[in-house]
Amino acid sequence: MSSVEAFVLGYLVNSLWQVPLVCIAAYGCARLARRMNAQAEHWVWVTALLVAAVLPACAFGGSWMLHGLGAGAAGAGTVKVEIGQLTPVTGANLRLPLMLRHVAVMAYLALALFFCARLIWGLIESERLRRGAQRFSPEGDWRRTWQRLCRAFDACDVEIASTPKIAGPLTLGFRRRWLLVPPEFLEKTEAKDVEAALGHELAHIRRRDFAKNVLYELVALPVSYHPAMRWLTSQVQQSREMVCDAMAAEFVMTREDYARSLLRLASMMLDRTPANPIHAIGIFDANILERRVISMIRRPRETKALLRVGFAAVCVLVGAATCGSALALRLDVNEPPPPPAATQAEAAAKAVSIKGSVVAGSRISGENPKYPAEAREKHESGIVILHALISKTGNIASLEVVSGPEVFRQSAMDAVKTWKYKPFMLNGNPTAVDTKIEINYNLGG
Repeated sequence: MSSVEAFVLGYLVNSLWQVPLVCIAAYGCARLARRMNAQAEHWVWVTALLVAAVLPACAFGGSWMLHGLGAGAAGAGTVKVEIGQLTPVTGANLRLPLMLRHVAVMAYLALALFFCARLIWGLIESERLRRGAQRFSPEGDWRRTWQRLCRAFDACDVEIASTPKIAGPLTLGFRRRWLLVPPEFLEKTEAKDVEAALGHELAHIRRRDFAKNVLYELVALPVSYHPAMRWLTSQVQQSREMVCDAMAAEFVMTREDYARSLLRLASMMLDRTPANPIHAIGIFDANILERRVISMIRRPRETKALLRVGFAAVCVLVGAATCGSALALRLDVNEPPPPPAATQAEAAAKAVSIKGSVVAGSRISGENPKYPAEAREKHESGIVILHALISKTGNIASLEVVSGPEVFRQSAMDAVKTWKYKPFMLNGNPTAVDTKIEINYNLGG
């Protein structure tokens, strides 16, 4: 199994359980952060999204946490999941086909490519929508209102255009930012409602939510297949809308008036068919109108500074414990180790003793012994006798010197170790062979 395949399988296996774990921890932290403000809750969900995408790829161990919790040395380290041949206690063999590993990796990569293609297609559709929009400049009172809102949200470089393909205001663009509205939106909608909608979209522009949304999509691509990840992404979107509502209500009008405008805008857009550009940010992207209205009507609670610090500390501790637990229990996907080789005594007990002269005719490959230079200079000769155990496959399983001059022993050992024999058949079955091999060193004259 290649290192790439092992990494992909490890990421896939760990993301299956680590993403829900992060979601559960994030939900608890978000409930605490909500008591501070919408921005704090939003950051909890964004952090959770980034952690859920990165954590399955982290391979450094978490044994320090197990030790800190009182686990002994035997319990520390990582859990190994071996894909291949498994040998249970009963002695039966459970074999996972190699093809299944390849299919899992290919299916995962195909899903990742699909979500990547969908992201690219959404960006292309958003750009087409922008190119098809008709740029215009507000006139009269609307011009002064538009300029005032742009100054309030520090977004004076925003271009405004209209297109019939959308149901309500949308914002898109990276460096050059655009706000798209339906035709005659300014003329046919009440002034307070227009101001609320434009204020909400300019809040998105000030926060650069379009670029952030694309970045989050890119980071989450490896785990986009996971249902829990889609739920986590929706929480990021919902909390983002709450943040922009708070910003718009602060700059545009009172919270109660803003809530009424949200209701009127929602009822006005019900009968319109939206274009569905995936990455354009609209005022009703998240289906939480009721929660948004209630949040605007309800008077915000002031949280004391000490309590805010306590909430933040709890969130950090929960996040650290979650990541530490995920790393400590990480599953590593590796090739199984080769089956333990039989000891020399066990192999010898099962081997058939054959004369060296008979075995010599079955040799099919291997290096010839080299005459040592020292012995050649001194014109020395001699015979080295080796005791060899040949495996069922014809390879040298073990080798030791029985007798012979010291000067020739290493040369004989090095050569015979490379020899390969035809498997010796006994009753139609390959059998290990116990034999002796003689190597005769003679200069011949």
